[in-house]
Amino acid sequence: MIYYLKGKIIIKEDDYLVIDVNGVGYKVFAITEEIEEGDKEIVLFCFTQSTEKDIRIYGFREKENLLFFEKLINISGIGPKTALRIASIASMPELKKGIEEDDREIMKKIFSIGKKKGQQVIFELSRKFIEEEKKDEAFLALKNLGFCEKKISEALKKVTKGKNEEERVEEALKILGGK
Repeated sequence: MIYYLKGKIIIKEDDYLVIDVNGVGYKVFAITEEIEEGDKEIVLFCFTQSTEKDIRIYGFREKENLLFFEKLINISGIGPKTALRIASIASMPELKKGIEEDDREIMKKIFSIGKKKGQQVIFELSRKFIEEEKKDEAFLALKNLGFCEKKISEALKKVTKGKNEEERVEEALKILGGK
């Protein structure tokens, strides 16, 4: 499996790049709007898809976008091309915030892939975000104190960013206690 490629962009098309890595040209499917063609060296984190017919490489400038892409392709019915389109809409934190706050612009972009797929993506990502939250130590501590998951999630969203787990629990307890 190819984890990353480092080389010069030789060809830039709408949905792929050709990157010269030590004399070998790799065709990499990517979000190309933000990438410039030229002599500048670029590093792309990669996902390699191997089928009976071919091998495809999907590339991302940031490692976080690759991880987000991998989450998306694990959603039933979402293939690499659709996942690449969704990943181009916004970063995972922006998408998470957009889904939680029912942001019209983000929703409009998600539904640009089709109504059914858009609904499925929103549902599955919401589930994944909740699962990630449940792994959070502050969440688990509050759950062990007997609070319901929905109220814990709402309280933790209101907690000031940048605090350690203990401070987050204290602040969430104040919110849950109405103080």
